[in-house]
Amino acid sequence: MSDLVADRIRATATRLGLPHLARTLADLTARADTEAMGYLDFLDLVLEEEQAVRDERALRS
Repeated sequence: MSDLVADRIRATATRLGLPHLARTLADLTARADTEAMGYLDFLDLVLEEEQAVRDERALRS
């Protein structure tokens, strides 16, 4: 993934209220590469990670 694409994804994730994705994009894409994930598996990973962060935040408050 090019730096330009990564920067656009981070900016869009921030605007959409997906701060975890914006912060962890490099780690998530590295994991997807290591595990040879397809697009849908990667999308599932991203959404599950974001939901887990939101659930944890809700529990703390």
